[in-house]
Amino acid sequence: MRISTTQIYAQSLNSINSSLVRLTELNKETSSQKRLNAPSDDPAGMGNVMKLRTYDESLASQSENGTIANGILGTADDLLVQASEIMSSVLEQAEQGATGTFNLVQSQMMAEEMRSYMDSLVDIANAKSGDDYLFSGEATDTSPYEYTTGVTLNGDSPALTDIVEITGELEDSVWVEFTSDGIVGVDSIDYKFSTNGGDSWETGTMDGTAVPPEMNLNLGDISVEMNAGTVLTAADDGEGSQFIVRTALSYNGSDKAMSVAISESLDVDVNTVGHEAFGGVDPETGVPYDEPNLFETINDAIAYLEIGDEAGVASCLEKLRDGHETITTVSADIGSSEEKISFILSSLSLSRERVASAISSEEDANTAQLSIELSQASYIYEAVLKSSAEIISSSIMDYI
Repeated sequence: MRISTTQIYAQSLNSINSSLVRLTELNKETSSQKRLNAPSDDPAGMGNVMKLRTYDESLASQSENGTIANGILGTADDLLVQASEIMSSVLEQAEQGATGTFNLVQSQMMAEEMRSYMDSLVDIANAKSGDDYLFSGEATDTSPYEYTTGVTLNGDSPALTDIVEITGELEDSVWVEFTSDGIVGVDSIDYKFSTNGGDSWETGTMDGTAVPPEMNLNLGDISVEMNAGTVLTAADDGEGSQFIVRTALSYNGSDKAMSVAISESLDVDVNTVGHEAFGGVDPETGVPYDEPNLFETINDAIAYLEIGDEAGVASCLEKLRDGHETITTVSADIGSSEEKISFILSSLSLSRERVASAISSEEDANTAQLSIELSQASYIYEAVLKSSAEIISSSIMDYI
């Protein structure tokens, strides 16, 4: 069989190209230190790597959530420790105010000091971590608490449900006593009110016989609307119908805590529903949250101190202790969540290390073997070039 010059050239070029492709591939692997640089290198291996990378991204997201959650919870925990310390001072103040050994001026000074403690607690309840409120549940962009008006019941009647609405700006607590018996909306009922703890009084009349009947108490800068049909009796020595209009805290956050996923099967709350820790008033109903209601109890204690009612202050002591215990319990729950997250973060770190190792074993090149193969490929390529050059340069003259 005769072999033509064209066939010799074609075979030589094929050999050169094949050895060059192999050398190029090995050089690419050497440069990247990766066995897999394109799906065509190993489709099955590349598929495994993509699955592993997707899983690692999921682990990274969970790890990031856990880290953020731990930071937020740590901040809340520190703040609740401060709140607990403030509550110790509140309790000490209330215990002194319940002894009955202080005159009205001294009692009012204690009320002012307790009000400063309350302001500090409100600052804690409205604290942020970054741009998010810590005690507002899922409503992280809403300030949990704002001041509003509330009522301390220091007589036999009325009940909270007998007071429809309080309007106006409250500067000082207002002590209200009814000085005659009657039914709201039916009878003409006399009352008196004081803005200085009973040191001086102003009077008024709610005329239920008028058309339409009067059902509002005009108390200086504020007005209190009463429910028609409410039965009132003249106050006398702590008995009868009386109440104190004072400040309250309205909770405007969510009733559900914000949670994030820190593993495939576990979500953790990263903030707190404020009223579960501090209480306050439900803005939709105007009714205080269930006891222990820390903010309402402190406001009651302040109101009693402002009128020098040591028995009223004493009635708040157990509720204050319960509120303090609630703060401690919430703080302990947060600490437990921090420990749980820290444990899961450690597990996630180990999982990511294993995934990284699996990815490396799948796509990374074997450096020692790659060096040998590269040397072999270089030798083969040079040999092919040399032999091809000798074959192609041959002519008939070499045989004459």
